[in-house]
Amino acid sequence: MKNILTTALLAAVLTTFSTTPAATSAQTKSVKFTAADIASATDIPFPPNSIAVGVVTLSLSLDASGKIQNVEVQRDVPSLTSAVQDTVKTWTFTRASYKGSPIPSTLSVNVVFQPNQLTTAPNGGMALAPPQAPPTVDRYVPPQITAASFAAYPANSVGQGTVILDVTIDKSGNVASVRPVKRVASLTAPAIAAVKTWQFSAASDHNVPATGRLIVAFVFRQTLTP
Repeated sequence: MKNILTTALLAAVLTTFSTTPAATSAQTKSVKFTAADIASATDIPFPPNSIAVGVVTLSLSLDASGKIQNVEVQRDVPSLTSAVQDTVKTWTFTRASYKGSPIPSTLSVNVVFQPNQLTTAPNGGMALAPPQAPPTVDRYVPPQITAASFAAYPANSVGQGTVILDVTIDKSGNVASVRPVKRVASLTAPAIAAVKTWQFSAASDHNVPATGRLIVAFVFRQTLTP
């Protein structure tokens, strides 16, 4: 009986040593790159003298500590873009990493300025311009919006303000998760619902499709009934 127990114990030890390195290696391989993320954000003002609506897209170049080094405009709405640029500079971000080491990266910030008039036009009347090519940092390209629509303003709501969402896009370009960073009661749910109907191109890491993040904000004014 003693010999049987000794043999079983030895086999268990050998099995542990033979499988643990492979499991560790697989885990390390699966988390090579971690995209930068948003840590804190504030309201984006809707310029009071502007009647424009649409999407402003900025590409943020972040250093290895997550600090903004450069802001490039990819989609421009002339009377709205400067408000986004000024506000984003007050936000904070977590750093990207590769194999556990901090690295510079890019992050796409997309701000939807909502119309204050309900419409039945396709996509809520949104005309999405193609973005300028984003800058690449160490050959990483963040996910991009390819089709979008305005959020539906809830009936009987008087809410206004900015809903900010942290959106994860999987390797196939599908929405994997949506995390509210800043909420507005009665408006957060419509914003999330809208994003889930959008279409995206996946991020790429060294020309290989990768899971990535982008920030989507909806700036609401109180909607008027036609």
